[in-house]
Amino acid sequence: MRALRAAALAAALGLGLGSPAGALTVVASFQPLYDVLTRVAGPGVQVERMAPAGSSPHTFDPTVRDIHRLREAALAVMAGLGADSWLDRYVRASGSRARVLKLGETMTFAKLRVGAATDPHWWLDASLMAQAALRMGADLAAVDPANADRYARNARREAQALNALHGDLRRTLAPVRGEKLVTFHNAFGYFARAYGLEVAATIAPLHGVEPSVQSMVRAVQVIRATGARAVFSEPQLPPGPAGTVAREAGVPLYTLDPEGGPAAPTYPQMMRLNRDTLLRALR
Repeated sequence: MRALRAAALAAALGLGLGSPAGALTVVASFQPLYDVLTRVAGPGVQVERMAPAGSSPHTFDPTVRDIHRLREAALAVMAGLGADSWLDRYVRASGSRARVLKLGETMTFAKLRVGAATDPHWWLDASLMAQAALRMGADLAAVDPANADRYARNARREAQALNALHGDLRRTLAPVRGEKLVTFHNAFGYFARAYGLEVAATIAPLHGVEPSVQSMVRAVQVIRATGARAVFSEPQLPPGPAGTVAREAGVPLYTLDPEGGPAAPTYPQMMRLNRDTLLRALR
């Protein structure tokens, strides 16, 4: 269905929706990548975000205007590993010659599994986002060699800041090290591994799949068996099932944000907001 929609949208492109004349245009699939890419690219580069802030990259469906932006882009940056595979399809359908950077498939790190699939939520480990910043700089240099030195400097500065954020998160989350997380879907595996937590249960086995009664019962059982202190919903998803599990288990419900939004528009703000929520919930 999405492939057909991509072809139909590409055929409709006759719109005057261009970027400023002469500006290098690059796109990122969703908010955390967009935020980091903006700083790595620096002034003079038109950085576009495909999925609006606060929306989920898993379910986003581009508009005609979005497809036109892709056609003009020199570089398209995506998380990869299935998190935002629609972007690659729409780049091809738009007729764009954009270089496509699938970060999760080009970086070197130990990947987590979710059943038979690879967990794509690597960006919730700030040390991996630091690696991503360096890759963004290298690919920007590949499409705009005249400014390669500037991109390299920006990327090194951003990676240094993200590694400092990673260290700060490890230090400040030490008081809740080893605590159990019960999350709505399996988005926080890399966060838990990086910062000393454990995902004890997820309520919905896959993103976009309504949790079954059986999965909710299992989550309640896990909370009671492990002494997990809270249940965590996500702002991009309905809180109803997570709230039901929390009430049945007799624990509070909090919100963790895996994708960023109005409450925490920058990547560091999102990560620190999640840190602060965990400290309130688990101490």
